Amino acid sequence: MLHVVRTIGVAAAAIALVICGVAPDAWAQERRWQQPAPPAALPNAPDDPTEAKVFATFDRLCASCHQAGKLKSPHAGHGLADILDLRRLATDATLVKPGSPDGSRLYTLMQIRARAHEDLDVAASDLDAVRDWINAIKPTAGCPERHRLTPADAAAAIAARPPDAPLMTRHLSLQAAYNACATPAGMKAYRDAVTIAVNSLSWTLKPVVLAAVDAEETLLRVDLAALGWDVQMWQKLVDVYPYSGQGAPGTLRADWFVAEALKAPLYYDLLGLPDRLQTLQASLKIDAATDIVQNRARRLGIKTSTVARGSRLIQRNGFANGGFWTTYEYAPTPGRADLFDAPGGPGSRGASKPDASLAMFNLPSGYNAFFIANGDGLRLNDLPPSIIRHDGFPSRRIVAGNDCLACHARGVAPAADELRSRVQGDTAVPRDIRDKVLALHTGTEDLRRLMDEDNDRLADALARSGLVPGASIDGLDPVTALRHRYERNVTLDELAAEHGVATSALIGLAGRALGRGGDLVERLVHGPVSRLAVERGHLELTEALAGRAPRDGNATLPLDADRPEGPLLVMRTGAASYKSGEELAIRVRTSETCHLTLINVDRNGRGTVVFPNDFEQNNYLEAGRELRVPSDGAPYVFRLRDPGRETIIGHCMSASKSPPGIRHDFERQRFTELGDYRAFLNRTAANEPEPSAAAKAPPPEKGRRRAPGRPATATTAAQKGESQARAAVYVDVRP
Repeated sequence: MLHVVRTIGVAAAAIALVICGVAPDAWAQERRWQQPAPPAALPNAPDDPTEAKVFATFDRLCASCHQAGKLKSPHAGHGLADILDLRRLATDATLVKPGSPDGSRLYTLMQIRARAHEDLDVAASDLDAVRDWINAIKPTAGCPERHRLTPADAAAAIAARPPDAPLMTRHLSLQAAYNACATPAGMKAYRDAVTIAVNSLSWTLKPVVLAAVDAEETLLRVDLAALGWDVQMWQKLVDVYPYSGQGAPGTLRADWFVAEALKAPLYYDLLGLPDRLQTLQASLKIDAATDIVQNRARRLGIKTSTVARGSRLIQRNGFANGGFWTTYEYAPTPGRADLFDAPGGPGSRGASKPDASLAMFNLPSGYNAFFIANGDGLRLNDLPPSIIRHDGFPSRRIVAGNDCLACHARGVAPAADELRSRVQGDTAVPRDIRDKVLALHTGTEDLRRLMDEDNDRLADALARSGLVPGASIDGLDPVTALRHRYERNVTLDELAAEHGVATSALIGLAGRALGRGGDLVERLVHGPVSRLAVERGHLELTEALAGRAPRDGNATLPLDADRPEGPLLVMRTGAASYKSGEELAIRVRTSETCHLTLINVDRNGRGTVVFPNDFEQNNYLEAGRELRVPSDGAPYVFRLRDPGRETIIGHCMSASKSPPGIRHDFERQRFTELGDYRAFLNRTAANEPEPSAAAKAPPPEKGRRRAPGRPATATTAAQKGESQARAAVYVDVRP
């Protein structure tokens, strides 16, 4: 283990997605206005005993939220839709670190979820099964047969096939996905995603077909004129592109394009949508008020939507391109009339103003566009989950563009009207309002016919673009899959692939004063980092790879405190490999103020709490402040002694001073021993009392001051509900 010389011989697993054990939404009662997922072929249970155990665990605990074909909600939680595909899951370095469960976000998050939810039946045997499975996974070699493409390769491919109109031609690149070993099926899905994205931003009558210009089909040519764009439209993208200097001239990353160009407000700007819903309708020659008066519009009402938070009125107006669908959202508000109290809809007698409106309409090509507005029709970029939510990301705001497309990848889904039957026999409803409701709410079959007509337009547009409607990859529609690939955490190998360099080229930058670029690499050596961190460190990393000195060699990346997934704990040791006898210091930062505990697990699997300790007992860590352990001037150091792998695990608890199962008695032990770490985890998972290793320890040294011990307790209600983060880093000790 780390040897304490008046000294010692660690995990960067950020909480980045809610996995396993989220109570399923009651959406099964309302498959209306939600996109029905195509049937998915479920993976078969594996024959290998270790894999079979973890398959059964994931099937019981996680599949309802994270396996296409078993979902109890319309969308997979946080973009993970194939958790039962263990072979693919084992290669997802953002979730699994082969041979290192404590450094694997999948395992770490299961531990947190088990503690945070009393209704989640995670047994010690479940965590053991996952731990055994990850321990047995061998690192893969990636795709050594694949030449890693560079910006120079892209420039050469473009030059070899010059466009007919160079001034109006640009390119979108999938080289990052190709270099990161995306499968042929994955690359096909990503090309489809780019095609859908560009056509969703075009007002032209004919869908645009994108052609690849290189043999690997990673560079897709974009004819701005065919899209109805001018060069200023492309410049809007360039102005906010975070990867300046990366890639061939006139080329943007396709994954960034899909993630950001379809996100308001840029989405609105590229489509040229006005700032009011009424203005948008007028520009499309839709007179919504007259359609209501003349009974040309069609409506349906939902009492309690599981997508929105309250009642919902859905309205269709026909226009030249097809259908313009608008939903009026009424969040539940005590004492306020909802749609079923005043069924005439917005503007009618006694009706309340809706909290928001969402619109979806056919573009001339048959693709769909989206718009979000407040109750007055003023354009909004997004809505809070208190009004409407994406069940795959329940705490995230719904953004116009991408989030709408994720729900409606295949268009409008069948919906059932609940309002007509409610009003039809109710004599308490004024007759004029009842007659108007019956005239506009013409029944499910009539609405189904109109929905099918509008969806046929989308299906035809996809087919004319060379795509197959309803196609998916890893359980996700192509656009969501490519967007998720971009937005998820990034590994060291993936970042090297994005720059078109060998991973060793990045590792060589670790530990050097290279500003944010060096800080980014040092964090990546120990585990994945957020996409936001990659964007913020890109410029200085690019300069470092080019051999240019940074402007501020001591600069560090700010923590992503606004991450919706939970607190972030960042741990670093400077390098991942040391010689026996060298000293080690651990640096820690957190995005939320918490109490920090560091546990060292040696090569034999024995755990020791190395912080707090008798010398440094205060483990309160303020958000954003970097803590060095041992601190400068501390009366001890950590020295690496025995060859092998040392693991340092960090826990940050917002309220509790220590993780469950740990107690300190610094009179007897300067560094609290946990014994066999796996056995310790099993005891705490089962809420069993921790045997007192301190009671078996030698008596305290003479002259030692006495520090009060803290009694061991089972997991408290506060611990179950409090915010916490876990991370781990690994150090290999060489002889």
